[in-house]
Amino acid sequence: MQAQPKGFSYAFKQQIMKAWQPVPTLNSTIILFAMMSLFFLIMGIVLISYSNDIATQEFQYDSYCLAQESECVIQIALDSNYKSPVFFYYQLTNFYQNHRRYVKSKSPSQLSGTDLSESELDECDPVVTNDDMGKSLSVTNEPLKGDDKAIPCGLIAKSYFNDTFALFQVVNNTKKEIQISGTGIAWPSDLDGRYKNIDKNRQWIDMEDERFMVWMRTAALPQFRKLWGKIDQDLDAGIYEVRINNIYNVSSFNGKKYIVFSTTNAFGGKNEFLSIAYICVGVVCCVVTLGFLIRKFLSKADQKKNR
Repeated sequence: MQAQPKGFSYAFKQQIMKAWQPVPTLNSTIILFAMMSLFFLIMGIVLISYSNDIATQEFQYDSYCLAQESECVIQIALDSNYKSPVFFYYQLTNFYQNHRRYVKSKSPSQLSGTDLSESELDECDPVVTNDDMGKSLSVTNEPLKGDDKAIPCGLIAKSYFNDTFALFQVVNNTKKEIQISGTGIAWPSDLDGRYKNIDKNRQWIDMEDERFMVWMRTAALPQFRKLWGKIDQDLDAGIYEVRINNIYNVSSFNGKKYIVFSTTNAFGGKNEFLSIAYICVGVVCCVVTLGFLIRKFLSKADQKKNR
């Protein structure tokens, strides 16, 4: 008589492995939902308290700058003190970066430093050449041939946000410039070889610029903020002047432009949605717990009546 095979492999193939299946009872369900409601409610309250400690303020500037030349100067008032580092964002509205054709219109190989031929840049369609990109000068101010391939190519690169900003603190009619650093703002994975220059004499932009890297990460929603710079000093409440090189056109998609000052905490920037979501889930779990408790007491009452 042949011995029956044993071991994990045999049991797995024959589907005779030992198994355990939990059978939820009314009491265990009540305990589970009670613990979940406590967890989500506590997390929501903690997130709200942390979020309230974050200083943030936004200012729309596109409508104000329409009456001025390309260099626009606005004065803003910060309502509270900002502890360093202070993050400086730009915000756009009504811009759908999540459109399928837009998201696909780039060449990851080209962005990582591979000098591809024009025939290898089908991914960038419909923006492949310098004429498509609307560029005639390189980063080094060398003339670019219109029918040459654009470096970089694609719709995402073509729509790059190119407004620039300079910040000044105004105290007793004197202005002190506040440095806004453009380094340390991109994702570590982007800095680690995902973006490399090919030849600056043939590129219309520096592909190793962190502001360009930030732009190339497309947003999921039509209203979004992207990090433009970081201020490595405290900002006191008061009057500030922002000098804006107002180039980026938002009228073509009926959008608006904002600048945003914000601090962060251990959970990141100000995010009221996450805290509200946690509290809502906690409330739902609490309602379910109460429902099961009522059912438990009603079933006990029925049992007493039957006796």
